[in-house]
Amino acid sequence: MPHVVFINRVYPPAGGATGTMLAEMAGALVEDGWRVTVLTGPAEHAPSSEKTGSGVHVERVGAARFTRASIWRRAWAYMSLYPALLARALQLSSPDVIVTKTDPPMLKVLGPLLGAATGARTVHWAQDLYPEIAEALDVIAENGVLAGTMRRLSTWALKRHDRIAAVGRCMKERIADRGIDPATISVIPNWPPSSVSPVPHADNPFRADHALDDRFVVMYSGNLGLAHPFDGILGAAERLQQTDPEVLFLFVGDGPRKDELESAAGRRGLDNVRFLPFQPFDRLAESLSAADVHLVTMRPSAEGLVVPSKLYGALQAGRPALFLGPSGSEAARVLRENDCGTVLEPDAAADLAAAVSHWKENPDRHSAGRRARTAVADQQSRSAAAFQELLASLHPPQSEAPGRAERSRSFCGQESP
Repeated sequence: MPHVVFINRVYPPAGGATGTMLAEMAGALVEDGWRVTVLTGPAEHAPSSEKTGSGVHVERVGAARFTRASIWRRAWAYMSLYPALLARALQLSSPDVIVTKTDPPMLKVLGPLLGAATGARTVHWAQDLYPEIAEALDVIAENGVLAGTMRRLSTWALKRHDRIAAVGRCMKERIADRGIDPATISVIPNWPPSSVSPVPHADNPFRADHALDDRFVVMYSGNLGLAHPFDGILGAAERLQQTDPEVLFLFVGDGPRKDELESAAGRRGLDNVRFLPFQPFDRLAESLSAADVHLVTMRPSAEGLVVPSKLYGALQAGRPALFLGPSGSEAARVLRENDCGTVLEPDAAADLAAAVSHWKENPDRHSAGRRARTAVADQQSRSAAAFQELLASLHPPQSEAPGRAERSRSFCGQESP
C-alpha cells in the first residue's frame, strides 16, 4: 500500500480552510487505497497521535501557540514549527510521497530536504505564493532583503519538488514565471465545504433568527483580512442606503480588519451594514443560503498569489457572486465561464451599487444561482481524482521507482550510475 505524508499547520479539530480541505482529500485517498499520514501542529483537546474514523493517521507536534495578535508572535509560532515538523517527519516509516502545503509560509523548503533524506517523491500543494503575497499585503518590504532571500529560497525549493499543485490557472502562471517548468505544475482547484447545500429562504431559520425576511441580503462571508479591499463595498452601501433601503450588506466572519470596518461603517452612518461573527460549521449551509448574492473581494496585487476559497462556498449555496478584484484571477474566470456573477473593479462603488440593483431586479438571478451550483457541484470529486492521478504518476511499479540512495545522490547534484 503506497504511503503519502501531508504536512500542514492545521488539521481538524483545529480550524482553518486548508485543514478542512486536507481532511477531505486525505479521506478520499484512503478510500482509493493509499496509506495516509498527516503531520500537523497542535490542536486543543486532540491527542498527539491518532487514527481518525476515515482511516487517516494524524501526528501532531508541539509548537508555540499560534496567534494573529502580533506579527512577531505569529512569526515565532511559525519558526517553532519548522524544526518540530522536520524532526517528526524523519521518524515516519517509509513515505513514498511527501506533500507540503503553504501553512506555515515557506513550508515548501522542507520538501526537498525530506525527499533527499527519505527517498520519497515530493509534491508542493500551493494555496498561496510566498514571499509575493506578503509583499502584496505590505507585510514585508517589496524587493527588500527579506523578500529577496525568501524568493531565492522558495524558488530553489519549488524547482526541486517533483510536482506542484496550484489552486488556480493564474497561480500556475505566477509559479511558471519563477522559472519553474509548466509541465510540472498541475491545476487542482479548491472546492466548497461538503456540508453546504442550498436552503430556500422560506425554510431558512438563519433568516428568521436575524430578521432578514424582508431584506435583499448582499453577504460577505469569511475572513476580513488584509488581502480583501472593502472601500468599494462601503461606498456602494452608502449609495444604496438612500435609494434602496431593502438592501442589507451583511458581513459574516472575523479577521484583522473587522474592527476597522465596523468603525468605518459607524462613521458613515450606514444602517444598512451589519456584522455577525463566524457561524458554526453545522449552520454554514443556512448562513450562506441566507444571502441573495455574495461578495468576494481581492486586491489586484494578489492576482495569482491566492484564490479566495469563499467563492466556492457561495456558489455551492446556489447564489450568484459579485467579485471585486482582478479580471485575470481564477475567481473572475469561474464567474465568467459559468455566467453566474459579475466581475468588478475592487473600489468601484458606483458600479457595485448598480450591480446589486441589477441582481435584485433580475429575474435571471435564480437561474444564475443554479448555474453557480452546477459550476462547483462535483468539484471535490474532480479535484480528488486529479490529486490521485498526480500521486499515482509519482508512484510507478517498484521495479521502475528510483532507489532512496539514488534520489539522495541526485539531490546533491551527482549523477546516478
